[in-house]
Amino acid sequence: MADVLRKLLDGGKLSDENCRLVLRGLGKQVDELHLSKNKAVDEWSSDEEEEVDEEYCRQVKESLGFDIDMNVRIPEWGIAPYELGDYEPPIDISLYGRLGVHCFNFEKGRNLLVMRIPKYNIELVQTRAYYITMEVEDLADNSSVHIFQTLVTRCFPRNNASLVVFTGICRLKPEIPGEGDADARLDEKAIYEFYKGSMPDFLSETKLDDKLRFYEVQEQDICENDWLRLYTEFALFCFWWFNEDGFKFSLPVEMKKIIVETRETDGEPCHKLKSGNAIFYINFRAKSRDYRSVVRRTTDGKTGHIILEINCWDDQPSPALTANATK
Repeated sequence: MADVLRKLLDGGKLSDENCRLVLRGLGKQVDELHLSKNKAVDEWSSDEEEEVDEEYCRQVKESLGFDIDMNVRIPEWGIAPYELGDYEPPIDISLYGRLGVHCFNFEKGRNLLVMRIPKYNIELVQTRAYYITMEVEDLADNSSVHIFQTLVTRCFPRNNASLVVFTGICRLKPEIPGEGDADARLDEKAIYEFYKGSMPDFLSETKLDDKLRFYEVQEQDICENDWLRLYTEFALFCFWWFNEDGFKFSLPVEMKKIIVETRETDGEPCHKLKSGNAIFYINFRAKSRDYRSVVRRTTDGKTGHIILEINCWDDQPSPALTANATK
């Protein structure tokens, strides 16, 4: 990779800034690719290059990181913009964008549907933060079109979960730049203790008898809550995160059985799907391959905040969970 970038730089086929964006997208620093001997790359670490670009700072502050021009100077660990044009977004960006819209619909009782993702921005600090801009259709308002913004962070694996994602901002774009309130900081202390700590294993047969805690999702529930398919696709992505082609090839998913666990016991059993904090045990099939997954959804009570912690395996689930699915 270093040799290729150096040849492109020397041949004038790649600008300094575009090369820097490539490095940032790879999660690499200049020294890691041994490009420091290149004059153009040396300039990136100069005092002049690291001076704060006031226009960049203004755009970040005004838009909360969503609207940044391609021609401003991006700090080494700043927020880098990516314009998609007519291209399809990467698989993970598409999933994160849909998650943000789901969070908004879940909280507001809306029915927005993602139409396209024209752009997204990436910030690489200790984690990967994605500022995603989408065009959405409001199915409950004569299919009116709106601009939607979501900030989704892929966190370091924790609590024995293979994939952890967190929505920090989920909103319709304010009509006036700088308006609107958004608090992207996660309040770990506000999460219920039952949903903290290590991820649960897949369900045992004995636990299913506790009807107050567990609910088996019905076919009608799946039809009325399409986000269950999104959670299942996240589970598949968790399994294939290292191989995007493998993930694409495995789609679509076929949900076989879903059990919901929650400590909220009020109301009808199906209302457990609406609990802000819940654990989903999902059996599904993709391209004739069986999977089982645990998806834990939690919230700290702040607007626009959902945390998904996910594990997924491709071994056979227990007979108790698949008995009804095979009838």
